[in-house]
Amino acid sequence: MHELLVKCFLYADDQVLLASSAEELQEMVTAMSGAFVRKGMKMNVRKTKVMVFERDEAVTDCNIVIGDEQIEQVKEFVYLGSKFTRDGNCESDIERRVNAGNMVNGTLHSFMSSRKVSNKARLAVHEGVLVTTLMYGSESWVW
Repeated sequence: MHELLVKCFLYADDQVLLASSAEELQEMVTAMSGAFVRKGMKMNVRKTKVMVFERDEAVTDCNIVIGDEQIEQVKEFVYLGSKFTRDGNCESDIERRVNAGNMVNGTLHSFMSSRKVSNKARLAVHEGVLVTTLMYGSESWVW
C-alpha cells in the first residue's frame, strides 16, 4: 500500500500548506506567491499565518517571508471552523464549540421555555440552530 502525503489544503480562498521543515515551507510559500503574481493576484500577508506543531513546550521560530515581509507566527488558528493549536490537542476546539452551543442555548432560553411555543417549533429551532452551531465544521474532524 502506498502512503499518501498531503501538503496542501485548499478551500475557496483559504489555503493551508504543510511542510516538515521551515526551508520546505518557505519554498512552498515562494512558489505559491509567484503563482499568484503570475495570475495578477497577491497574497495578503496580514491574513497569512505560520504555526509550528510541536509536542513539547519549546517554541521553534519559523521565519517565513513573502517578498520582504515577515509572516506572523501564531500558537493557534481557526481553519474551516476548527481550532488548531501548536500542540495538536483538540480540547480547546471542543471547549470552544461547547461554549458556542451554551451561548446559543442561553440566548434561546426564553423562547424555548415559553408556553406559547409548540414542541414542533422548539424541535425545529433546536435542530436548526443549536445542533448546527455545535456541529459546524464536524465534517472535517479527524480522530
